[in-house]
Amino acid sequence: MNTRNFVKWAKSRVGNNRRSHRGISTIMANLMMLIIVVFLSALLFTWAITSFGLYQGGAGFFFSSKSLANQERISIENVYFNTVSGTNNFYKIYVRNVGAIPFTIASVYINGTLLATPSPPIPSLNVTQSICLNCGGGNLGWQGPTWVHGNVQTIKVATLRGTVVTSTWVS
Repeated sequence: MNTRNFVKWAKSRVGNNRRSHRGISTIMANLMMLIIVVFLSALLFTWAITSFGLYQGGAGFFFSSKSLANQERISIENVYFNTVSGTNNFYKIYVRNVGAIPFTIASVYINGTLLATPSPPIPSLNVTQSICLNCGGGNLGWQGPTWVHGNVQTIKVATLRGTVVTSTWVS
């Protein structure tokens, strides 16, 4: 094989190889990558919006209720301890609303014992309003756990929103 024929043969092989390995142009490759990125970004954005939307309802309620509970301020102003015939122990508890919003008392505990709910339910206390719990008419107050004169009594008042105030009194 002479040199001319060899060069001719080599050029034809290089030309054939170039034509047989066809690909897409650089512009088309960049456009395809851009389309893929935009599509995946749209999917990610849609997923994020729906996920955060599902969680936002519960979190919004949680934080709004905590915000309201932080505005409740309960003051136990006075407690009277009454005894009838040495065995029946009664309590009169005076509570004042010193917060920014009205609240309703849900339960009262004395030394960890839940007192019975009064027959007329406890009304909602407006701002700066005070109330004697279960002191209406000739009633002696709440009948509660036994106590001895001079002992320390722990009184807890809880609202419907979950605010709890603890106070100690000497009987």
